[in-house]
Amino acid sequence: MALEDSKQIQNTGSPDINATNRIKCNQCQNYSLVLDVLSSEYVCSSCGCVSTEKIYNNEIPYFEKGEYKDKSRLGMPESLTISHKGLSTLIGLNDTDGRGKMLDPAQKETIQRLRTWNNRSQLNDSISRNLDKALKYLNNFGDKLYLSPAVMENAAYIYRKAAIKKLAKGRSTVSLVAASIYAACREISIPKTISDISTVCNIPSKEIMSHYKLILKELSLKIPVIQGIDYVTLISNRLRLAEKTKREALRIFSLVQHSRISIGKNPRAFAGAIIYIASQECNEFLRQVEVCQVADISTVSLRKRCKEIKFILDSQQ
Repeated sequence: MALEDSKQIQNTGSPDINATNRIKCNQCQNYSLVLDVLSSEYVCSSCGCVSTEKIYNNEIPYFEKGEYKDKSRLGMPESLTISHKGLSTLIGLNDTDGRGKMLDPAQKETIQRLRTWNNRSQLNDSISRNLDKALKYLNNFGDKLYLSPAVMENAAYIYRKAAIKKLAKGRSTVSLVAASIYAACREISIPKTISDISTVCNIPSKEIMSHYKLILKELSLKIPVIQGIDYVTLISNRLRLAEKTKREALRIFSLVQHSRISIGKNPRAFAGAIIYIASQECNEFLRQVEVCQVADISTVSLRKRCKEIKFILDSQQ
């Protein structure tokens, strides 16, 4: 009966029977090993000894630590976008032991108490509770803005620094999250405007800018200046212009970029004027109001930049 049961367990529990039969038990020297799928360990069905041989599930990636020699850590990688960085302790909701047997009522009560204290210990101070709430907002806004994981990690890092300095105390969490996202985009030179983030976060642009200035002042961030060519590509794609018009706009930008007319001026207005002039030269109908709405500028700024750019182009011809 024991041999029949072990064969039945082996056929149902092990995905590869031949691979299991090739491994010998170190204690009794038998080939009657059973694979425990949950712990990824081989157990001898004769003597109960756990083998030192382990099998890793290829569907679950493992992440090396140290100098890529110790492959003992399994699970998701560390991430700053999660409040516990992906290293928290989780107690399952199924009241069963390692063999799948239901726990006794007294053990269930103990495990439930452990779950309660486990949840309390993870959010035991105000900074942890604020991070748990803020990072949920950050992941939600990042998905809506189609931001890359690198930008999300940088935004979470900026918000964590702000939370440690207690900048979130007495201020709007959503506004500080939006300001952190904008600062992260500016650091990695991603052309996201304040209006883009304001629309997604449903917050006034003035409030985001005030929190952004506070972050720059308190954290001493070094924000690079976004080049106008990034805005040229961004505005052209949002206006769905033809490829010919995009290439003409880039050509005009290359001709004008060496002049000093762009110093101290809004790069969005500069890029919008270049796109408007390129659309006229390529005979593509484009209204000034459309360019101003997409670039988030006024029509007065657009006309002034157009006059300056046309003057530079005429002087070079």
